[in-house]
Amino acid sequence: MQVKTGLIAGLAGIGLGGGLMFFLDPGRGKQRRAAVRDQAKRTSRQIGKAAKSVDRSAHDLAKGADELTKRVFTWRRKAMRLVA
Repeated sequence: MQVKTGLIAGLAGIGLGGGLMFFLDPGRGKQRRAAVRDQAKRTSRQIGKAAKSVDRSAHDLAKGADELTKRVFTWRRKAMRLVA
């Protein structure tokens, strides 16, 4: 168990070091950080649009279900009056 923990920690350290070297590189690090920032902004906008779409769809479905329920109960009242 100790060997696995040490191995995982070592691999995590190597990965973290590699990531830091990738982003903090004096030559191309600025471009890489800008690319990651732009991609994060783009993804954030896409998630926001998707969330709004889901919210709108859920609202429309709830509104439709409410209208259907009202119509069913209105129809039932009218049917009961006709029978009684």
